[in-house]
Amino acid sequence: MAAVLLFIWGHSLIPRSHSAEESLGMMIFLQKILDFLHIPLQLTDHLVRKLAHFAEHAVAGIILGCYFFPEARDAVSRKEKIVKAAIPFAAGLFIGFIDETVQLFSGRGAAVADVWIDFAGVCCGAAVTGLVIFVIYAVNKMKNA
Repeated sequence: MAAVLLFIWGHSLIPRSHSAEESLGMMIFLQKILDFLHIPLQLTDHLVRKLAHFAEHAVAGIILGCYFFPEARDAVSRKEKIVKAAIPFAAGLFIGFIDETVQLFSGRGAAVADVWIDFAGVCCGAAVTGLVIFVIYAVNKMKNA
C-alpha cells in the first residue's frame, strides 16, 4: 500500500508542465490503441487526466479491500464487521483529500471534483474486490458443504 501511496502522491508533486507532457504521451498512446481497435472515441487531455486519477485510486481501493474485507468477514460482532468493511472507503476519501492537498505544493492546484473522482476510483476498486472475495468465500463454502 505504501508504494501505491508514494506513486499517487508522488505524481501529485510533479510540476504542471511535466504532468501535462506525461498526460499527452499517455493520450497519444491510448488513442493509437483505440484507433487500432476501430473504436470511434477521441480522447482529450482532460479525460486522460481524470481516468488516471480514477485508475490509480482504484488500485488503492483494491489493496484496501484485499486487506480489510477478509477481516470484516471474520469479525465476531456485526458492528466490527461494518467498521472493518467501511475502512477502505473512509481511507479512500482521506487518500483523495491528501492527494489534492499535495497538488497545492506543486503549483497544479486542487479541485473538489478530483477528490470525488479519486473516491469513486477507490469505491470501484474496493467494490470489485469485495465481490471477488464474496464469490471466493461462497464457492469455498459450497465445496465444504
